[in-house]
Amino acid sequence: MKNSSWIRKNWLLVAVISFIGVHLGTYFIQRAAKQSVKSQPEGKQKNLNNEEK
Repeated sequence: MKNSSWIRKNWLLVAVISFIGVHLGTYFIQRAAKQSVKSQPEGKQKNLNNEEK
């Protein structure tokens, strides 16, 4: 009988860890983006809001 690789034996564990990793990564990216928007000067943010209208 041929030995199967570790990743084939534990494919579900690998899939779950990858899924969680992707979601945590996007969470931290969104959090960093929100912090950078909050740290912008108030006048610059108002100008951007006026341009959108």
